Amino acid sequence: MRTSICFHIKCNGNAMNLRFSQYRLSKESSYGAALTIVGSGIWFLVLLNILLQKNAIAGIFGLGIDGVFLWVFFRFMAALFRARMFGNSIALTKEQFPELYDIFVDASQQLGLKKTPEAFIYNSHGVMNAVAVMFARGRYVLLTSAIVEIEEHEQLRFIIGHELAHHALGHLGFFKHVLRLPGCLVPFLYSAYSRAREFSCDAVGAALLEDKIHALTALQMLACGARRLNSGLNPRAFAAQERHVPRIAGFCREIMMTHPRTTRRVERLMTVFSFD
Repeated sequence: MRTSICFHIKCNGNAMNLRFSQYRLSKESSYGAALTIVGSGIWFLVLLNILLQKNAIAGIFGLGIDGVFLWVFFRFMAALFRARMFGNSIALTKEQFPELYDIFVDASQQLGLKKTPEAFIYNSHGVMNAVAVMFARGRYVLLTSAIVEIEEHEQLRFIIGHELAHHALGHLGFFKHVLRLPGCLVPFLYSAYSRAREFSCDAVGAALLEDKIHALTALQMLACGARRLNSGLNPRAFAAQERHVPRIAGFCREIMMTHPRTTRRVERLMTVFSFD
């Protein structure tokens, strides 16, 4: 039977361990600031427009009602998600898959998360992927069964660290997302910010490893998708494929994507951690 792992982080206001903050891509902060400025400006104009209306009080009241409705809606959706996880999943603990649990707890502590996350195993239908999610006040990391089946624990540690880094770096905050939402109207700005976040989390995940080569092979593994070929992966040869990507076509394709090309992700880690 195929399974995947969901890690639920029950902590708020956690700051990333300072020794890992150096791995945040500089462009991420610039793109994030641009989203915040544009988003805040548009929200300000919306509020100003309401205040300038003759029935400003009614407009503000209506906006407040909409806000309460959305808050209740998202809280209910979060409760439904928790009901599904608790009702149909297996809790990952010291008694249940302790090896995986220890990897996750250790990575969480290294990244400065104050409380030990809750973890769940659920059926994933064999998809090879991983994702970080924040739902209301609940934080989650989802790992699919194909990822968990990777034979190298250090590769799994990198993937877990990458997803935890999204939480530790504050990428998924609800109010920040709402504030920046109008900024997504600027063409390609959000996708550029998202790609920068992936570069940052790659570096943080790799920083958790003693031997960084496992981070390179883990990324290549996501591109390859064949576990039986894991032992034969050559990250340098894979990164060299970037030279064959048509420049203009590659640029046009990537500016619309939320994730960088995997070859570029491997290249950047080789630069950050000074691979010869």
